[in-house]
Amino acid sequence: MHNRLVCSATGQEYPVDRLLNLSDAGKPLLARYDLASLKDQFTVESVWQRTVRSMWRFQEVLPVDDAADAVSLGEGCTPLLKCRQAGPFADFSSLYVKDESFNPTGSFKARGMSAAITRAKALGASVVALPSAGNAAGAATYYAAAA
Repeated sequence: MHNRLVCSATGQEYPVDRLLNLSDAGKPLLARYDLASLKDQFTVESVWQRTVRSMWRFQEVLPVDDAADAVSLGEGCTPLLKCRQAGPFADFSSLYVKDESFNPTGSFKARGMSAAITRAKALGASVVALPSAGNAAGAATYYAAAA
């Protein structure tokens, strides 16, 4: 993996090979990928040739060393729906909405939880906990059970 974790407030870097929550400043950690190192191998053509039918076809920019280790329920590859050119959308001839209800958990939260649980599992976590009003907790439950 060509990535690093960076504090969203201070820019301080953290190791990617251990379980972490927030930065020392109490802020979220952001994943930063070395995209320049991927430019020759991570191409439109290489992605289209893959047989994986989930978000894990983009493994180079996801938190996994081997896509076979991904905790996946088939998330991603949800449809883009063209909006009708009417009402507030009258001036937009090419406006689309991504319909995330086709994800296994019925929510866009499936994508993030697949990535988070995949990384937590790779780092040895056996329990996960998070604050949620609903969709995130549901997705976490599905993916933790799959892991």
